[in-house]
Amino acid sequence: METTTAQGSIAWMEDGELQATCDLAAGQYATQLFAAMERVASQAGSSLGSVDGFAVANGPGSFTGVRVGLTVVKGLVEVWDKPAVAISTLAAVLASRADAASADSGGEVAALDAARGEVYFRVGREGEDRLESIEAFCRRLVGSGLRLVTPHAALAAACGERLGADFSRRVLLAPRRLAEAVGRLGGAELRRQLGGGRETALRLDANYVRRSDAEIFAPPPAQIHAMGGE
Repeated sequence: METTTAQGSIAWMEDGELQATCDLAAGQYATQLFAAMERVASQAGSSLGSVDGFAVANGPGSFTGVRVGLTVVKGLVEVWDKPAVAISTLAAVLASRADAASADSGGEVAALDAARGEVYFRVGREGEDRLESIEAFCRRLVGSGLRLVTPHAALAAACGERLGADFSRRVLLAPRRLAEAVGRLGGAELRRQLGGGRETALRLDANYVRRSDAEIFAPPPAQIHAMGGE
């Protein structure tokens, strides 16, 4: 399940292979998810009750979208007592292309539009998810030799404007539908955990990267006290 971007999606995977998928309309994830899950299960010739485990994108991305996806999967885990894993949306971007399995992702940087003139990014599969201004991000790319992988054509174009036409050869557009990549990464992680003889832990923490508006714009404690707060 991927609800962190404007193009959400759900995928049904069996042994790492896609069986069915559907898109979710932006801004309506909370009202669409359960019907969409039933639909992909039916298309795959199965039922939700037969699911072995869940993989959910945990960000970075829309704060509301992150919370919706995690909340729904946590509820399903409680009901059916199934394992679940959280997958970075940026890791899914790197894994989403058809040639991702053979690609050297160490030479690639995944990026998502974070709005406000900022970019979420990760260098390579094992990199850290980070946030910086688009100007700083483009300076990072200059001379680095890194290829940019993003599902956002507008972000790729914005980087191209700053870095010149020659940079276009280093831009790879990822599909906007990321649930399949989330499923492949999540399935591999679940199999790794189970194959190691350990209990599969429910690790479903949000990966916001950026602080929420409430944190950014909250008045300092001294100001709250002056306003009569405790």
